[in-house]
Formats: sequence, C-alpha cells, structure tokens
Amino acid sequence: MKAVILAAGMGKRLQKFSGGLPKSMIKIGESSIIHHQLESCINVGINKFVIVLGFKMNQLKAHILEKIKSDQVIFIENPIYHITNTLHSLWLAKDYLDDDFIYFNADVFFQSDLLKKISEESQYSQLLLETKSCAEEEVKMIIDNDMRILQISKQLPIPKCAGEFIGIGKFNKDILERFVHYLQFGVDNGQSNNYFEYAVDLLVKDKILKAIPTDGILCIEIDFPEDLARAKDMFSL
Repeated sequence: MKAVILAAGMGKRLQKFSGGLPKSMIKIGESSIIHHQLESCINVGINKFVIVLGFKMNQLKAHILEKIKSDQVIFIENPIYHITNTLHSLWLAKDYLDDDFIYFNADVFFQSDLLKKISEESQYSQLLLETKSCAEEEVKMIIDNDMRILQISKQLPIPKCAGEFIGIGKFNKDILERFVHYLQFGVDNGQSNNYFEYAVDLLVKDKILKAIPTDGILCIEIDFPEDLARAKDMFSL
C-alpha cells in the first residue's frame, strides 16, 4: 500500500506562520506537518509515496527528502496549483491510483495511532470521521446506520451531518476505476478548482464507502491561524 499526499497549495491564510513556504512545512513541536505524516505512515508499514506538489515545489521536495529516500516517492507537479484545488491535484496522480492507498491532505496533524484504524485490510474503502457538530467551512458527511457514507460535501445541511471528514482516508483497489472516472468527469466539467470530495460524493452513489470514527484520537486540519494555535495546544507543543 502507498500514501497519496496532496501538497500543492500555498496556504495563503498561514503565510506569515510558514515564512512564505508551503504550510505543510510548518513545524508543530519537533516535526513539520508533512514530516509527521511521513513518519506516521512508515510506523504502520507504508513506505511508498505519491506526492503532488505545486507552490515552491523545489523547497518542499527537498524538505520531504530529508525524511524519505528518493526511490520511495514519486513527485507530481501541479503547474496550475494557484487556480486549481484538490480535485485537479488528485486527477494528476490518476496513473498511480492502481492499488490500495491512504489519502492525505497535507495539512492534517494527528496522533499516529489514527492510521491503525484504516491501514489494515477492510472490505470497504474508508474515510475518517470526527463526530461533532460542524461549521459551514468544514467538509461534512451524511451517513446511514451502517456507517455508509451517503453524501460528502461542505454544502450539506448541518443538522443531518454526522461530523467532519478530516482529510484522511483509505481507498481500495476495487473502486479506483470508478473513482478515476469521477475525477475525470470533474476535470472535464469545469470542476478543477473544486475539492476532491466532489468526485467522492459522486462515487458514494454507486460504491460503498464507510465512515470510520476517530474515537477521540487527536487530529486537526490546519487551515487558519486559530487552527495552528489549537493544534499546538491539543498536542501540548
């Protein structure tokens, strides 16, 4: 199994904290966000990576190669990162979506135990869900009583949502042909500046994906300065 990490964006809202570098290079404690993700993957036996880069690509590439060897990673460039979003970045990696993989947004900081919940064999593809009352900005999920994901989007009625998708999931090989189909559909229909969850929302209509609760294991997606402050407080760093 490999990990696919989307790290093309510049993180405009955190530029003063990143020193003008990609926000995945921001340190929380002793490790940058992306170094922590790489270490967590290695700890559960994931040693191969596909990483989509864009903003200040060379600096981020060099930073990543401080933690893993060049033969462990395939780098893909999103040359239009400034006018696209995660749907386009993941579509660029489509030729490498050929086997089970763990998906990361490159701005998620978490306790490493979280990966154990989805890195083992499972019949269904899985997305990690933080059960909580959500805000408008967050990517939300509507699920059924069997934890099947029925809808995933920012634009969902909050009272019907079970919580937030935290930007980590596992996609099994058996659904990848359809997943790539919906990524392609999004690109072909002017959705390149949309989130990759646009394609996932289409996918869950004809394939079973399960929501896996984080069960209190600490995790946070870092989009705003207040998220960064909260992350440092959560992890006592």
